This record gives sequence, C-alpha cells and structure tokens, in this order.
Amino acid sequence: MSPYISLLKPRVIWLLILASVAGYIYGGGGLDSRLFSLLAVAFLSTGGSAAFNHYWERDIDALMTRTVKRPLPSGLITPNAALAYSLALSATGISLGFLLLGLLPGLFVLLGWFFYAVVYTIVLKRRTWLNIFGGGFAGNAVFLGGYALAKGTVDLPAVLISFAIYLWIPSHIWALAFKYRGDYRRAGVPMLPALIKEERAVAVISAINAAAAAYILWLYLQFGGGAGGALVALGVAATIATSIYAAIKKTEEAMWKMYKASSPILALFLIALILSRL
Repeated sequence: MSPYISLLKPRVIWLLILASVAGYIYGGGGLDSRLFSLLAVAFLSTGGSAAFNHYWERDIDALMTRTVKRPLPSGLITPNAALAYSLALSATGISLGFLLLGLLPGLFVLLGWFFYAVVYTIVLKRRTWLNIFGGGFAGNAVFLGGYALAKGTVDLPAVLISFAIYLWIPSHIWALAFKYRGDYRRAGVPMLPALIKEERAVAVISAINAAAAAYILWLYLQFGGGAGGALVALGVAATIATSIYAAIKKTEEAMWKMYKASSPILALFLIALILSRL
C-alpha cells in the first residue's frame, strides 16, 4: 500500500485538511459527527486530486531529480492503476461531499478538486508561470467548505481568511522551485524561478513571502483572538526575518531557510483560529 499512500501526497494534503477543520470550527462547528464527515470528505477529495496530479505529471516527474522516485516514474504503479485509483477517490469524496455535507459545502469540495486537478494540473501548469494563481483557489475552497458546513453560508470574514491560504501558496511553492529550478527548466515547466534571473526571483519571492505573513497577522488581529495569537506572532516573525535574510543574502541556502520557515506559518495560523473558537 505504500506507493498508493504516496500518491495521496500526505505531506501536502494534511494542511488542506487542517484548513477544512479550521473553517468548520471557526464557523461555529464543534467536535461532532459532521466534523468526522468533513474529515473523510476532505481526505478523499484532496487525496484523489493529488493522485490525479501524479498520474497527469508522470512524464515530467520522470525528468526531475526531486520527483523521479515517485511511484509512477519508478514503475511501482502503472498509469492505468493510478488513474483508476485517483478517479475512484475523487468521485467518492465529491459525492460524499454533497450527500453528507450538503449543497454549498459539497460545491466547495468540487471546486477545490477542480481548481487543483483541472485548472492547475491540466490547463495551466505546463503553459504559464501564472499556474499557481489559478490552482491556488483550491486552498480557498477547502477553508470555505468547512466554514459553509458550520455556518450554512459564506461571509466576508470567511472569504478574507481563505485568502491567507491563497497568498501563502506562491512564495511557498516558488521558494521550493528556486532550489530545483534546474529540474523545472529540464522538464519545461514554467515556474517563475526557472524563467527569470536568480536575483530577481529572490527579490520577488521574498517580498511576496513577507507580504503573506503580514496579511496573516492582520487577519488574526481582525478576526482571531485568545492565546493563539502567540503562535501567529511566532510564525510571522520567523517568516519575515527569513524573508529579509534571503533578500539580503540572495543565496540558495538563504532561500531554503525561508522556505522551511514559511512551512509552519499557515499551520500555526489555522491552529490559532481553531483555538480562538474553542
């Protein structure tokens, strides 16, 4: 089962599942049966879209050192098996989203899957460096789906909070792509760090990373509260400090430190939102 678990990208989707939970708790939901239904739906739908991404990108994964050992390029799973697996998970997750969660949350489950599997993976990734701006709406959808389940609707604060995920994605992905920019050039994938000069890439990514952290801090000051503020402050401080460091040093090592520091900030923010309601 290990290769099939790898297809789910567990190190990626856990954050999306946490975003769903944060949306539900922040919207007024509790530790009840609907939360467990949400967890199951989020796991199936996000895992299904991740598995489909593996299937669709198996050719470029085989050209990149970072991904060459994934189940499909390494031959551990056949393309047909991966496709069937991804579609079965996706169909089950989306169907249960409508059946167990309701029309509006189910719609957000569908949109989350669509933006990642179709808009990002199929339509944009190989065509434009703007790919992550299209696919990033999947992050909004997972939070809003949980919120809609608890609240029955979506309001302005929920939309603004969901954009914390959207704005966090570009610098996080691009900082990783900066380290593997040679891979992306070899595979012909137009990620921003593979297209522009290194100094300019560092400046752009560092600025966006710091701006996303500042936005997260503003959001929590507006809509959060309680002891979770210490978590957010810690994450924001580390993210801005490493962004400034990367902008000054302009080295691969400094960029990697910025990437590692940016990883926890979104999780800390989502956990803080949950704590503010519990």
